[in-house]
Amino acid sequence: MPIERSEFESGQVLTRLEKSVIAFLKKNPDKAFEVNEIMEGINIQTDFQDLWKAIASGIFILWFPSMLNNLVTSGKIRSNVIGGTYYYMAK
Repeated sequence: MPIERSEFESGQVLTRLEKSVIAFLKKNPDKAFEVNEIMEGINIQTDFQDLWKAIASGIFILWFPSMLNNLVTSGKIRSNVIGGTYYYMAK
């Protein structure tokens, strides 16, 4: 599977989810979003109807901010804490 030039040059291949986050933020360049707004914006759905789906959803919800912070650290997106809330936007 081919990779993008930026991935080749940085030595880091982005996941489909990371690419979706970046694309969503770039479509809204003048806005900053909270974690749950990004999840809604890229159509991430959680399911708490069934025990195992609830466990998987809970783990994903806990992991997602970490993935966003990795994108910030790698310079792909920006973040800022305003009033105790993390906001993310396109770089």
